[in-house]
This record gives sequence, structure tokens and C-alpha cells, in this order.
Amino acid sequence: MSREFNIGIDLGLRGAISVLADEPYTKAIAPLPMPMIGDALDYHSLYKILKNYEGTNCHVVFEKLGVIFGTSKATAFSMGYQAGAVEMACIALKLPYTLIPPKQWQKEMFQGIPEITKPGKSSRDTKAMALVAVNRLFPDHHLSFGKASKPHDGLVDSILLAEYCKRKI
Repeated sequence: MSREFNIGIDLGLRGAISVLADEPYTKAIAPLPMPMIGDALDYHSLYKILKNYEGTNCHVVFEKLGVIFGTSKATAFSMGYQAGAVEMACIALKLPYTLIPPKQWQKEMFQGIPEITKPGKSSRDTKAMALVAVNRLFPDHHLSFGKASKPHDGLVDSILLAEYCKRKI
């Protein structure tokens, strides 16, 4: 669907927000790290970021949370709080939004990518596969914030969420 902005939000301490504008890919990504104060989401900054898109033709996509094996109760609580904050900001600003299960957007975005498994395990390495996918789709895009050279996991996922939004929603 053609719209002015497609916004992908990856929740978490190392989360990020990516905005794909209706322009050529290399100039269209406006990435931001998830606004944090220490280990807590900065709700005011999150609201201000999303307020920039109030009244525009946009759509916000973020992950529908489920049980993540091996995470602590504190992490699950924090992620749930963040998801609620993003959802409430979208409601307050009248921004259309969709919650997408990770497997749903990954199935679309990982098409044509060979299965990558975690070293010494049989489980799928979604972080590695996401990096391959984003490099194929946006080969010239810098995938970290500031001077960092290592790709930022949250940025990678948020770009793919925004692209999924552009393609499917």
C-alpha cells in the first residue's frame, strides 16, 4: 500500500524505530534508537517521536509479544510495558498501528535466505538471518548508530518491520 510513512518499532533495551518514507530506499530510512533513560523507556521522548507523524498518512508496526523462552520475569514485564506504551501513544495520536507476531514478519522478510542456525545448536538464528535480509534490501544503509561498526540488532529488525509494513499492510 502506498503511504507517506511506514514505521517499524523493535521493542527492548536495544530496540529502535525506523521510518521508511515513500522515496528511494537509501534516502528513505530515518532510524532512531529506542529512547531510554537508563534501563527504562523514556515515554515522553517516545511520544514526541511519534507525534511527528500525527496527521500524516502513516502506519506503525511493532511485534506482538509472546512468551520468549529463557527471558526473566523482569524482562517480560519491561517488554510488555514498552508495547503498551507504544500502543497507547498510537491510540492517543490516532496513528494506525498493527501488532505482528515475529514469525509472521520474519516469514515474509526471510524469503530466499538459507536457514542459519545458532552455533552448536539446531535453533534458527533469526538475528543473523535478519542481517542478511536487511543487507540484501538496503545494501548501502549504515546499520548502527553513531560511530559503532557492529550492526544494531534493534535497528536491523525495525527496518525489516517497516519494510514488512510497506509490503503487507
